[in-house]
Amino acid sequence: MSKNDDLRKKPVSKVIAHRVASVAKRAKKSAKAVLVTGRTIPPPVEIEPHGLADLPALRALRKERRRLIEELKHQEMLAQERPTTGNHMADDASEVEAQAKSLALRRHLEGMISEIDRAILRAQKGMYGICERCKGPISKERLKVMPSAAFCIECAKRQTRPLKAATVA
Repeated sequence: MSKNDDLRKKPVSKVIAHRVASVAKRAKKSAKAVLVTGRTIPPPVEIEPHGLADLPALRALRKERRRLIEELKHQEMLAQERPTTGNHMADDASEVEAQAKSLALRRHLEGMISEIDRAILRAQKGMYGICERCKGPISKERLKVMPSAAFCIECAKRQTRPLKAATVA
């Protein structure tokens, strides 16, 4: 007879009691081993890849995000205050131009907020300050000027060169 056959013939309560007793024995042995050796599982260590995903960088990104959101709210409030039609065609044309500028500014702000959000996610994953293209470090000077930078200077230059060549031709 195998061990499983014995367990199938016993009532369920006895099977559970047997398993609890065996787990308790193992726990007692483990506790004794810890007491004898004085060793326990060490606490987890958080590792930041290049030391750039530190708290000040995250704070700065969140502060910039709040500032951009406030500016976006301000732009939306200004757009609501403007009249929709005027008494003259020139007034209407000026209003359309102002609305176009306001819309472009709002889109730009929304794009900057999404870049900041991506940078915050990279910081939380421990990837802040690492180029997304070459996986090399992004200089601290670049991050100071542009906290949401996803590329090092060289990769950013390579990425924009084809666009410049296309617009000149």
